[in-house]
Amino acid sequence: MSRVWSEGWEIQDMIGYCTGSDFGIPQVSIDSTVIRSGAYSLYIGTLSNTNGWLYKEITAVSEFYLRFAFYLDPHIYGATVPKIYWRGGSLTSYITFGSCYNIVVVIDGVTVDTGITTLYPDTWYLLEAHIKIDSSTGIVQIKLDGKAELEIDYTGNTGTGSATSIKFFMDVGYLGELSYAYFDDIALNDTAGGIDDAWPGEGKIIVMKPGGDSTPLELTPSAAVDHYTLVDDFPTDGDTTYVEGSVDDEEDMYTLVASGLVDVDINRVWTEARTRKTTANDSEVALITKASGGAEVSGGDVELLTTYTVKVLGAEELENPVDSNPWEVADIDLIEIGPRTR
Repeated sequence: MSRVWSEGWEIQDMIGYCTGSDFGIPQVSIDSTVIRSGAYSLYIGTLSNTNGWLYKEITAVSEFYLRFAFYLDPHIYGATVPKIYWRGGSLTSYITFGSCYNIVVVIDGVTVDTGITTLYPDTWYLLEAHIKIDSSTGIVQIKLDGKAELEIDYTGNTGTGSATSIKFFMDVGYLGELSYAYFDDIALNDTAGGIDDAWPGEGKIIVMKPGGDSTPLELTPSAAVDHYTLVDDFPTDGDTTYVEGSVDDEEDMYTLVASGLVDVDINRVWTEARTRKTTANDSEVALITKASGGAEVSGGDVELLTTYTVKVLGAEELENPVDSNPWEVADIDLIEIGPRTR
């Protein structure tokens, strides 16, 4: 592996994540008012003695690079700020923010380093962290907004074992407190694979919705309309509009609404969907991507449940398979995508 996790919240749900609160209704949601890229971000907050958290289970890693954009909005100076944990077994280490919102790293309850830059509320920053878990040669390095100068450069004891989840967490606040934070453009790389095995760098995630029908159109629509209009709802509208198939290797393909991008580097594309099976049998689906002038690329078969609670992902493509060159805006605007029954 190399890229373990990418997330921009553009599908507008939290499928694939665990969310909750230590008390009361979880203060976790998808937000459209404070965003860094695309149209949505993740909101986690504190409302009096109610808090919120979200975590992502990952394949166990002992060394990794994590990127996330953050936007702090504490109720008053010194109020609750988030903690970003890497956890596994007895590991309880995290990144948080100090008295001037400078970055603070805590390893198993001990503050080991503090960032050099004063940060401000109501401002987007991009944080990249390099973390190696080891009881003697461990590493925590942190960059802000791509600067070469490190905010954190700690070596020493970072615990033992591996990280198996990343958790975004807000503590319970005081009576009447309303503090919160936003997160966007998340990426996590491990150190294997020879590609995407180091600092993720700048990154913004957008969504391109189906915008027209292509060929083939072999799936059965839920209404006598263009197929693409039945699969362009974010978040999913469940069984209100859909296409379905009952025979293996039936397929629909759709064109996309133009990205609107200008003068950007495009590092990866992938397809993503929410789907389900209608009976308790062994059913799968694959998501297909087709670059203009090229062949169909399958993301592999994904096992389904009878509910819309499976995050179905297609293949991540780091370059245009037609010419093996980096993706260009004109390339992605001509991509076709679709589901295939399996």
